Amino acid sequence: MPAKRHRPKRSSTDQFVVPPRRPATTQVERVPNPGKGDMGRSARIARRADTGQLLLGDRPSISADQVRQGLPMSALDELANQLHVERATLAQILGTSVRTLQRKTEESERLGPAASDRLARVTRILNLAAHIFGEPGKASIWLTSKSRGLDGEIPLYMLDTDIGTERVQQELRQIEFGMPL
Repeated sequence: MPAKRHRPKRSSTDQFVVPPRRPATTQVERVPNPGKGDMGRSARIARRADTGQLLLGDRPSISADQVRQGLPMSALDELANQLHVERATLAQILGTSVRTLQRKTEESERLGPAASDRLARVTRILNLAAHIFGEPGKASIWLTSKSRGLDGEIPLYMLDTDIGTERVQQELRQIEFGMPL
């Protein structure tokens, strides 16, 4: 029988520090949901307490009613600012023209259901990447840079289709858990 190895005990100063994965401080507001009348339902909107940044993705989620009614143009502008990309880039991913976005902004209209769905998809993936990388800045850099795991593609440009989104999400999960293809 082999001898047991003796492991020295760790002192309290030998602890590993694990950085938090999500923003530690968020404020959750409840706002009336205009969908299906006023039945006491409300949508949750979270904002980071330190920056006031709107968190639209999977914490909390955008409801199907909000997507059907169309997300406000301010959500598009905020996402463009978070990703540090031009509106034209997001217009391409949303499947709409820059002129249409300009007209909707001038008339204070909302995005259509299809564009809102794609905007919610991009936001969800951005929030997932921020969760995995630990901060939104690193997530936006990863989304807008070529990825070796995605055959040199830029992840953001793959989010215009459901299949591309699944592939980006799969790559993010592999990064998170360290699993090869």
